[in-house]
Amino acid sequence: MDYTAEQLQKIKELAHILTPASEISALLELKSEDEFLLDIATKGNPARIAFMRGMADTANDLRSKNLELAKACAPSAIEQC
Repeated sequence: MDYTAEQLQKIKELAHILTPASEISALLELKSEDEFLLDIATKGNPARIAFMRGMADTANDLRSKNLELAKACAPSAIEQC
């Protein structure tokens, strides 16, 4: 499936807020959920790159926040680190 620059940006934004892939497909009104799921499972596909960047941004944010809390001596954050 071909994606516009706008769709790829929206995929990244939705993945950043941990929206499940099936819901991203529905929210973007894509023709085929199965094709979208295949695209994000295919290395090098622009949809996968956008999806993974959004997810990676969130994972990085969570790690950074957890380290920040651990430095402030938050017990649960220290335990997770």
